[in-house]
Amino acid sequence: MRCGVDIGGTNTMIGLVDENGRIADYDCIKTGKYEMAFDLVVTIAYSILRMAKVNQVKIESIGVGCPNINPETGIIEKAANLKFKSPVSLLDEFRRYFPETPLFFENDARAAALGEAVYGSAKGLKNFLEITLGTGLGCGIMAEGNLLAGNRGMAGEVGHSIIVPEGRECGCGRRGCLEQYVVANGIYRTYTELCQQLNQPPKAADYRSLAILAKAGDSIAIDTYQKTGKILGLALANMACCYAPSHIFIFGGVAQAGDVLMEPTRESFEKNLLFCYKDHIKLEFSGLMASSKNAGILGAAALADRA
Repeated sequence: MRCGVDIGGTNTMIGLVDENGRIADYDCIKTGKYEMAFDLVVTIAYSILRMAKVNQVKIESIGVGCPNINPETGIIEKAANLKFKSPVSLLDEFRRYFPETPLFFENDARAAALGEAVYGSAKGLKNFLEITLGTGLGCGIMAEGNLLAGNRGMAGEVGHSIIVPEGRECGCGRRGCLEQYVVANGIYRTYTELCQQLNQPPKAADYRSLAILAKAGDSIAIDTYQKTGKILGLALANMACCYAPSHIFIFGGVAQAGDVLMEPTRESFEKNLLFCYKDHIKLEFSGLMASSKNAGILGAAALADRA
């Protein structure tokens, strides 16, 4: 049995994956509780060992998807949405508990793209983008059948491309980054700003309840997603100019909003898409959006196949 670990800014998902790509067991840890990488890895290790014991299986390999990690060294540093900023070797930390188990590391969005390619809607596709929307925005780039890593494994940080000059302050230290407008906290901030402008008290407590409110027809919630989709669609149209994908897949907790997010995003995308790409790029939700599947876990588990 393989193990896939998907470390996100809010949650860390851990799953046991069988040879058919079925997640046999999983666990969820609140990443934000941990100030130190060491403490997070201790909890992850305990979870893996517990699941292995409960399911009476041997862990054949462990794949870890994590923001800002160098896949060759296993070192993570300066991840905008994680509390630990100093360089730390996740390879060394995991090796303490799994000294003989093969370990693999990859950027979390690239791991999700690999999961889409192996188990999702990107089977057989050579050129596509996997956009992960959660606490932050990640982008896995599949180019000619290969995941684009870039120098130090840092390719795909499109969430930190500036979409609003001198805009909202970002955890990366810059202002106006894309992810400050189209991920969980950014969307909710847009909503509260609109409520303030209209002198209306917020009806939603977070982005999850905001999506429910929009689906129920609340005008301010709908307007929030219209503004979000306008920005996201424009950004995706710009990405298309750089990577010429055949497909763009949207994945993550924010994507659970469904059509209230996708419809304005697709409208903005088509409006801003360079004419030579029109009708040649499909924008759709990930094939791994079902609750029984997780692109991050599956992609991390599939890292062993690339060894």
